[in-house]
Amino acid sequence: MARTTIKDIAEASGVSQMTVSNVINDRKSKASAATIEKINQAIKNLNYRPNMSARSLASSASKMVGVVIPFTENQNQLLLDNPFYAEMISGIESALREQGYYMMLAGVGESNVALDVISHWNVDGLIVLGIYPEGLYDLLKTMKLPTLLIDSYIEDDHFYHLRVDDDAAAFEATNYLIAQGHKNIALVTGAIREDGVIKRRLAGYNRALKQANLVQNPDYIFEGSVGFAWGQKAADKLIAQNKITAAFCTADLIAAGLLAGLHKNGKQIPQDISVMGFDNISISQMVYPALTTMDQEIVGKGRIAANLMTSLLTKKQVEREVETKVKIIIRDSVSKFKMRRDDV
Repeated sequence: MARTTIKDIAEASGVSQMTVSNVINDRKSKASAATIEKINQAIKNLNYRPNMSARSLASSASKMVGVVIPFTENQNQLLLDNPFYAEMISGIESALREQGYYMMLAGVGESNVALDVISHWNVDGLIVLGIYPEGLYDLLKTMKLPTLLIDSYIEDDHFYHLRVDDDAAAFEATNYLIAQGHKNIALVTGAIREDGVIKRRLAGYNRALKQANLVQNPDYIFEGSVGFAWGQKAADKLIAQNKITAAFCTADLIAAGLLAGLHKNGKQIPQDISVMGFDNISISQMVYPALTTMDQEIVGKGRIAANLMTSLLTKKQVEREVETKVKIIIRDSVSKFKMRRDDV
């Protein structure tokens, strides 16, 4: 079946093609209410769908937003293997769609090959998750597009930022464990890199320990990758430090792995070791016990990112730095400290 065209709509409405074009492209002041009603009825009857490529050529705006997920750790990853990204992308896509925009998604590894492809996308703006001041950062600048960075600490006026206060959030999480009476608190985390989110969360963790006059033991910091497998592996290392009674994980995915590893070693949670996560992704309620965590409302954060980008694209005033709030979600994986035989 041939695609319905503006010419078909014009013939069905008894008006010119220019009048139909004006109505379709929201230049309705150029047509009477009766004419607009006739055109809209013809559009409905003929099941007309606009040709987005033609519209973008005419307006020089594609209504497309590119979303880039860099693989920042040296491991093979599926694009949405991490539920954090899946939830963030869901928030971005839904908010863009509501405002008449479309999303193009790509993962970028160390070779930056995918960025060469992205540079040929006809996108109006870019949303990029968690990059560092390295090669990708320089390449993004050359694209000269409105660019919003999520969870990045690159200081450059070319970019807009959306993030939480990672230092303050980790400080609050560690303080919560301290308030439950825990003194030997581990940090289980992904790679700690300069100008990254994890470096800020490490700072908040250390600050809370220092304020409480607790020892900052480097042997209690377990650094690996943001993944379930690392959490499982970290369980063995954590148990070897037998004085640890609580662990703050910088991601729920790590915490889920840690819970599994501790269970495998015969540990009871939270009776033997309390475990706290960060993110409040969907699996935090599916693990056993349900995970106490820091909620940063990931889907909502994705929606905020999309709204910031569409505001940029419609020339509205947008703050360069936007912070979203976090809050503690108390579930079952943390309890008050009770003296164990090993602690005597």
